[in-house]
Amino acid sequence: MSQTENKTTHTTATVKHTPPFNVLVWTIPVLALLTGAWLFIQHLRHTGPEITLYLNDADGIEINTTAIKVLNVTVGKVTSISISPDEKGVQIKAQMSADVKDMLRKDTQFWIVKPRIDQSGITGLNTLVSGSYIAFTPGHSKEKAETFTVGDLPPVSAISQSGIRLRLKGHSDKLLTPGSPVLYGDISAGQIEKAYFDPKDNSVHYQVYINSPYDSLIGDKVKFWLQSGLQVTASGGGVHIDSAPLPALFSGAIVFKTMFEGKGKPVANNTEFTLYNSARELNNQPSSRTQYYVAFFQQSVRGLSVGAPVEYQGINIGSVADVPYFALNDSHKLFQHGWIPVRLRIEPGRMEINASRQDDKIWQQQIQQALNKGLSASLEKDNLLTGNQYISLTQTKSGESLLKPVTHYQGYTVIGTRHTGLDMIQDQLSALLAKLNNLPIEHSMQQLDSTLAQLKTTLASADRLLAQNKTQQLPAELSATLKELRTTLQGVSSTSPLYGDIQQTLKSIDNTLKEAQPTLKTLKQQPNALIFNRRGHDPEPQGAR
Repeated sequence: MSQTENKTTHTTATVKHTPPFNVLVWTIPVLALLTGAWLFIQHLRHTGPEITLYLNDADGIEINTTAIKVLNVTVGKVTSISISPDEKGVQIKAQMSADVKDMLRKDTQFWIVKPRIDQSGITGLNTLVSGSYIAFTPGHSKEKAETFTVGDLPPVSAISQSGIRLRLKGHSDKLLTPGSPVLYGDISAGQIEKAYFDPKDNSVHYQVYINSPYDSLIGDKVKFWLQSGLQVTASGGGVHIDSAPLPALFSGAIVFKTMFEGKGKPVANNTEFTLYNSARELNNQPSSRTQYYVAFFQQSVRGLSVGAPVEYQGINIGSVADVPYFALNDSHKLFQHGWIPVRLRIEPGRMEINASRQDDKIWQQQIQQALNKGLSASLEKDNLLTGNQYISLTQTKSGESLLKPVTHYQGYTVIGTRHTGLDMIQDQLSALLAKLNNLPIEHSMQQLDSTLAQLKTTLASADRLLAQNKTQQLPAELSATLKELRTTLQGVSSTSPLYGDIQQTLKSIDNTLKEAQPTLKTLKQQPNALIFNRRGHDPEPQGAR
């Protein structure tokens, strides 16, 4: 081939046009994008809200390790831990799952689960291996929330549990701990959720939760009081020991009961009630019908305390309101008179036993009539072991003196008092001992010693006399004399001749006396008959024929 032919030979290039969108090229990026979007959507679906929790400290809490559970199901975890803005605790951020987003309400309650020993026993032992975790109970409020305070103890109210929450206020130097039981009698009806002391007015405050069905017992007339673990009461009826249930034996409890007028009207959540220090304080609270009186005592009131019973014939009709009960500056005369005033409460309701309610004025009139007839008060021993005293009202015996300095004292009627009971016996014994001390016992003892000495000398002389031979021979001589007398008496027996002679002589003497009787009778009537004979002849005595 020539050079010219090579130059004229040309190669024609084929141009292929590619479409702007190639399915094969974009398949992988699109699939990756769709997968990412699907994963993002799934993440959004399964990721719940982020919440903020406040604790006192972060003991046992770790980032990405400490779980948040409900019904022992993990629904979140701690993502960050920091100091709270007010620097008074710890702030924790936690990521929750979407399943619980509707459970996070304003009334949702969180607490830390860790090993604990309290009134309910030993709990949280499983956390010794797995570590502490945060649990919560779902709320039921309509308002959502993302900030919560974590408590140290689990709340009383749990999921699907109904009940009522109440507030109690009282004045006591004893503060029960949260978790202590709330009792109805000896039945555990709830627990204390919160407890704190307010130093402003020295009051104690409790938040308690009463579980269902015991919440149906709560009304506006229900009374609450504190009960210690073990109560020992000594009274006239003996010693009574009342032991609380085991959960309250060491920590104490709050007890409530329905009064005799009924539980009253239903109450709402967070209703406040008065908390009494004891059942005795509750029972001694005055009613609207209470009538007050004053009694003066001139004996020791030791053992007589506020709340001590006031009895009439053994029936409790009231209690002691104040002891002592001095008027303004009246105690300055304490050593002058020695009187101690005591104010008494008499409850008409306690005297209406199986009876309808009577007007209070009628009771006042009846009590005044009884006072006019001699109703008086006295201090009596309620228990000899403890020395407790109570006041007894009885009718005064005739001639018995009463202590009644005034008719009215600080506007109250005064009841006369008398000195009775063991104190009176003690005074009588003291007076008797004083009289015995005044007796000349020493002089009498000296005379007795002298008499005993003389008696001892006489006994010694008698011993010497009995020791002589003549004295010892005397029983033999007396025996011989008695023998001779027995022989002589045998000689004058009815069969002996001497006995016959004596009988004949006695008969002669008897005849002579009979014949001399007329003469003796004449001489008795006329002593000079032997000198002057009015009948003309002297009587001739006739001898025995």
